[in-house]
Amino acid sequence: MELIQGDRNSVYRLLGAEEQMLWLGDIAHPMHFAMTAQIEGKFSIEQLKQALALVQQQHPLLRVRIALDEAGQPCFVEADTSIPVRVVQRQGEQHWQREVERELSIPFVFWEAPLVRVVLLHSTDVSELILTCYHPISDGMSAAYLIRDILQAIAIPETNTNSLPLPASLEDLVPRRTDENRLPLQPTANTRIRKQAELTQRSQLHTQNSDFRDCLYSGSLSKETTTLLISRCRHEQTTVHGAICAAFLLALIRQNSSAQPQILKCFSAINIRRYLIPPVGEDVGLYVSAELTSHTLTADARLWDVARSLKQQLNRGMASDTIFRGIPQVEVWMSENPSPSQVLEGMLEEYGCDLLVANLGRLTLAQKFGDLELQAIYGPATITGMEKKAMLAVATLGDRLFFVLVCPDSLTTLGTAENLKKDAIQLLNAAIETQGEGLDRTLP
Repeated sequence: MELIQGDRNSVYRLLGAEEQMLWLGDIAHPMHFAMTAQIEGKFSIEQLKQALALVQQQHPLLRVRIALDEAGQPCFVEADTSIPVRVVQRQGEQHWQREVERELSIPFVFWEAPLVRVVLLHSTDVSELILTCYHPISDGMSAAYLIRDILQAIAIPETNTNSLPLPASLEDLVPRRTDENRLPLQPTANTRIRKQAELTQRSQLHTQNSDFRDCLYSGSLSKETTTLLISRCRHEQTTVHGAICAAFLLALIRQNSSAQPQILKCFSAINIRRYLIPPVGEDVGLYVSAELTSHTLTADARLWDVARSLKQQLNRGMASDTIFRGIPQVEVWMSENPSPSQVLEGMLEEYGCDLLVANLGRLTLAQKFGDLELQAIYGPATITGMEKKAMLAVATLGDRLFFVLVCPDSLTTLGTAENLKKDAIQLLNAAIETQGEGLDRTLP
């Protein structure tokens, strides 16, 4: 880890408070994520590399590393380094899951650019493209847009030639009251020295000990089942997100033999791009918030009741006067110069949950790119850092819903992870009265 050296024009900007929080948290425990696209059609490795070069030139944050300035503040610094590509021969339908597990086990080194990497599971007819991103530079929607841009650049290279402006930090786009000012993040000299020492020590330890093996399970709903689910959610006055969360929360309850009511908490990542001023369109950056909902449940609770409760709690948290309430708190926290371990502990205390859910919703992405077709998208998959806690990533592409369930070894070795997935699917099928018809299981 180093101070900024060389050309000062290579410094893009300071990290925003939320970017800085995830930067520090990632030093204590990996927080990067992976998105997987299943692609039908033929393309060469050289075509992919050329497309990545075009997309990297288009999006500024794909060209950065992080370094400290003279005041000890982290900055995005431009570096001329190509996006690395690891190519493996595709070995079957489930192969990509093992490669995502591997990617999640390998942390980023924040002072080395770029903070994104690609794995291609290559075959003549069907391939999987795994895009792994460092969280301070990207959210799940950013990764979905990047996958689209990469496929577009493969199909029509001349379409991705313009470099976009540097995306602003989330804090610069938040509507604020006239009496509300942003706090400067200026550490003292002693704090800077302590921070540099800890960052260096922890980062070296972090890169040497990447034993973060979680297991990934995937699934999808057929077009018919997805359509039925959407229709039934409207009838029940809730959302697909509410129904999916409810199914997995109830599946978690069923893993416990206790008949007593249990309180389960669900973490929902929230896309806040449209709430910002000006609204953020398809920029690659970090534009997410989070809400924590609480549910007192028994094994016989009705899925639709849980789904409605979750929707109501989320709606309260996403009201115009509350959706940004956490941002000033993060700014205050970062102004106090917490250590990586303090940030991780604080995040786990604030957002500790039984289930972490990232739902990208219905993606408005094209699926045809010349001779290529985007058949499926899975992610954003990450590891929670919480013992025996699962992470669920959901995305709807075209008329199909795809999901991945990431479970720590503690759940996998207990044999509960596969049962968790199966129970949740059974609950969903029962709730929409399809008796399992139309469900595609991507695991044997």
